[in-house]
Amino acid sequence: MFDLSLIAHAPILSLAIGLFAVTAVAISKSGFGGAAGSLATPIMLVVFAPTQALGILLPLFIVIDLWVVWFWRHLGVRRIIIAMTVTGLFGQLTGWLLLRYGAINDDILTLFIAFLALYTGGKYFAKLAFSVQTKQAIRAEIRAYRRRLTSRALIWCSLSGFSSFVSLTGGIPAQVYLLPLNLPRQLFVATMAWYLLFLNLAKVPLYGELSFITPSTITLSLILLPAVPVGIMIGRYLNRTLSDKVFYIITHILLILLGCQILWRYMSS
Repeated sequence: MFDLSLIAHAPILSLAIGLFAVTAVAISKSGFGGAAGSLATPIMLVVFAPTQALGILLPLFIVIDLWVVWFWRHLGVRRIIIAMTVTGLFGQLTGWLLLRYGAINDDILTLFIAFLALYTGGKYFAKLAFSVQTKQAIRAEIRAYRRRLTSRALIWCSLSGFSSFVSLTGGIPAQVYLLPLNLPRQLFVATMAWYLLFLNLAKVPLYGELSFITPSTITLSLILLPAVPVGIMIGRYLNRTLSDKVFYIITHILLILLGCQILWRYMSS
């Protein structure tokens, strides 16, 4: 039986906000790699408690990830996916332990992620505006970065797994790790999709153990499900029609906007 208790107080507003959040996530994950999906949790907090928002969104995130992986299934970079997933799961397990025993205060994490997003986006546009590097120098920089895939994953993807578990904002540190590799846009989206799928699937038993997922959250997830294919089709269309340069410009703009939004939310709380 459906449990509609979560939206009984404001059904129209709750459903409108939920549909908007899920559509935005689907567009982000299928078109731009997923960091803008971090907006979903703050949007949902307008009408839902944090644990309720996480429980409602997680099944929908998994459905979106499965769909995006199916679309781009032949394009993920296996070596990068493995490095990201192993370190991301380590960070996620850390988040679960801290949350389970009440030892977590995510204020510092929130601020760090906000400044990290602003720094990464700002650095990208500073390079566009002021860099005089030759193409050969840029390629050498990318090669050097790729040689440090595992060591950098230990930092950024562990942080990604941790922040993903406690607030579903793991896409930001993951993109900070992945963006400097300068992958073609479809490889970028496919690699992020595989990583986020594995990360989100691993959350299910842990969220269940913490009682984040309940009959009422599952009911809301099912009601919001029709927004998923709409957002995915829009995101996939945008990804196919953009050039790699425009794709990276838009992705970094979204990263800066997310950093500003997180910082503003922290300052106003």
